[in-house]
Amino acid sequence: MGGPQRSSARRANGGPRFAPAPANEVPGYFARMQQSGARFKFEGTRKSCRRDFRQFWHTRSMSDRAEPERGVRLRTIYSSHALSHGLVLVFPAVLVTLRAEFGSSFTTLGTIATVSTMLYGLGALPGGLLVDRLGAPLLLRVFAGLSVVFCLLAATAPGIWWLALALGLLGAAGALYHPSGLAEITLNVPGGGRVLGQHGSWGNLGTAVAPLLAGAIASAWTWRASYALAGVAAALVLLAVRRGVPLDRALPPERSIGPPERSRVTIGTIMLLSVAEGFVFQGFVVFLPAFLAQVGGLGEAAAAKGGALSAAVLLLGVPGQLAGGRLAEGEGHSLALRYAGLYAGAIVVGVAVGWAGAGLLGLLLAGLFGVLIFVGQPISNQLVSRATQAGRRGAAYGTYFSLSFGVGALAGTAGGLVADRWGLAAVFALLGLVALLNALGGLVVRRLLGHAPVSTARPSRS
Repeated sequence: MGGPQRSSARRANGGPRFAPAPANEVPGYFARMQQSGARFKFEGTRKSCRRDFRQFWHTRSMSDRAEPERGVRLRTIYSSHALSHGLVLVFPAVLVTLRAEFGSSFTTLGTIATVSTMLYGLGALPGGLLVDRLGAPLLLRVFAGLSVVFCLLAATAPGIWWLALALGLLGAAGALYHPSGLAEITLNVPGGGRVLGQHGSWGNLGTAVAPLLAGAIASAWTWRASYALAGVAAALVLLAVRRGVPLDRALPPERSIGPPERSRVTIGTIMLLSVAEGFVFQGFVVFLPAFLAQVGGLGEAAAAKGGALSAAVLLLGVPGQLAGGRLAEGEGHSLALRYAGLYAGAIVVGVAVGWAGAGLLGLLLAGLFGVLIFVGQPISNQLVSRATQAGRRGAAYGTYFSLSFGVGALAGTAGGLVADRWGLAAVFALLGLVALLNALGGLVVRRLLGHAPVSTARPSRS
């Protein structure tokens, strides 16, 4: 099929907003375009606009490349995911050391953490808009590069307010990752649930390991060394992104998806799910160490034990995410039903933790609660992908994570009020009750998607 015909077929199926050249014609095609000064036209917008072809962030799809090269690209994105979560959690690991050096109150330090976390979440929306305009590979470079700079600013901070500025900027830089990383994966590996599961498992790895490393380094040397090492890690990721995620690939042919899966009601409902999902996840991560420390008793030894147990529970999310990736492969209505079932289980387990209290049974149930919500994450990411067009994928993920992390930050306050009145175990009961919204919402999404099968075949190139 020729270029113009292929372009028309794609637009008819809700495909990319521009028509890339066939993979085997790319070099000569772009050479001719560059010599003639030709310009490409974006399609599917209310106001048609023209952009120079050099602004496009893809000319070949990931599937057009050799398998080893594809694997390098994916692992580079996975490591970026681990970095994005790990950088945010260096601060809690060195908080006590910072308080001793600067003489700051926990209120001041907590405010710094809140601002950084909120920027990490709310910044995902403008980040997603930039992804759709400039391309995910470029934004991945910006994320890693800014992270290097702001980690070094934090490591050399002469005072608490300089540190606050550096950490706020670091949170804003981290906000660029999720819309760019997930857009890059879902646009180039359409329907790749297992790839989303592996992506999520690396995020869990960063969440679990980074605080342990940062705390150990701060104890052995200084908190500044923790941020310096974080800057080195960010620099290595930047080099990997520059080598492993090139700027010369094309938006792939999209799947043929009917109106129900891409209706505004469907995507709106999925975005509402992100609010409850973020609340449950943030509440779990914030209060898990304190709950597990309570299982071990009181004192510094118990706190250390709680931190180690918390890391172990978060590492359980690695196989959980991989299992979720397998469940994320299938048709839309099946995905929504699996999502609803997982959160129905989270309701029961969360309430059971509140009943069991701070004991061995409560510890085991808390671990199971974490596994359930981690298994659900690749499925929700897949639902976002299925419900959005390629040219709006970055904005969709940006909105999803802005709502998830932004509203999820309120879980700390709500959970604290519950813990003060009824104890830490009761926080899990609260999270279980909030998970009811996810279970019901998953059933609503399944109803909206219906039972019509969704084709995942690529358009013919004959």
